[in-house]
Amino acid sequence: MAAKHFYRQGFLLLLFNFISTAALEKRFSDFKRCADEECSMLLCRGKAVKDFSGPDCRFLSFKKSETIYVYYKLSGRRADVWAGSVSILYEIAVYLVCNFGYFPKDLLAVNHVYTDKEVEIKAEV
Repeated sequence: MAAKHFYRQGFLLLLFNFISTAALEKRFSDFKRCADEECSMLLCRGKAVKDFSGPDCRFLSFKKSETIYVYYKLSGRRADVWAGSVSILYEIAVYLVCNFGYFPKDLLAVNHVYTDKEVEIKAEV
């Protein structure tokens, strides 16, 4: 009887540890660098150097030479990832589609910097 209780406690402890770790892993980094406190202003823009298809819905997918607008750069443990959008104008229907997500910074050739001022703020989940 005591062994059963011990195993149940151990299982619950492992489950809690797994859930806590999974919640932390949803966040790529603890900090991000933005042009303003709300991360609403653009830092820079550039051209994609090659096609990228994100592994899940949090990532931005794009084609080579599309223009990408950068809103913030992760800092800390994932400084290799930036967040931004790609806007695609469909000439047939004349409307704009804007997708937002994360992408590897190495896939962007920056061609215009909007501001050199960067504010580091705490990243939210």
